[in-house]
Amino acid sequence: MNKLLIGLSLVSGAAVGAMAAYISSPTVSLNIVSKTSILVPTKQKTEQLNMHATITLKRSGQYEAYFFTDEKVGYNASGNYAFDYHGLSLTPTSSEKVIPEGKKLSLIEMMFSQRGMHSMEGLTIIPLSDKQMIMVAPRYSYLFSEVTP
Repeated sequence: MNKLLIGLSLVSGAAVGAMAAYISSPTVSLNIVSKTSILVPTKQKTEQLNMHATITLKRSGQYEAYFFTDEKVGYNASGNYAFDYHGLSLTPTSSEKVIPEGKKLSLIEMMFSQRGMHSMEGLTIIPLSDKQMIMVAPRYSYLFSEVTP
């Protein structure tokens, strides 16, 4: 009888500990998308660059991110994320330029497809509602909306 009580006590303690760790986890499961435009002034005119971004934060502390223009030029990355006193930091472990085969890039597209253009450390998050937030990056800001399943 004592062995049964000890066994049940251990199992219930492990279950409570696992639930507490899951509930108080510093990670989230979230899929957000952004369709943001930036205006790029040139000597002749101002060009509009439509950007499409998707960031998926996984409960495991990993993320996947995709940044593309209307012309399917862009950049994708995956890695680890953490929340800190700045807001959100995305630390890439792998990344890749995405350029359609045979596409001649404009200067703006060339810059957009570079990893350094998408610095994702210390992102400030400004909540607008339960479903929307502004993510402030060093070079520009994104309006993200949560994707509901």
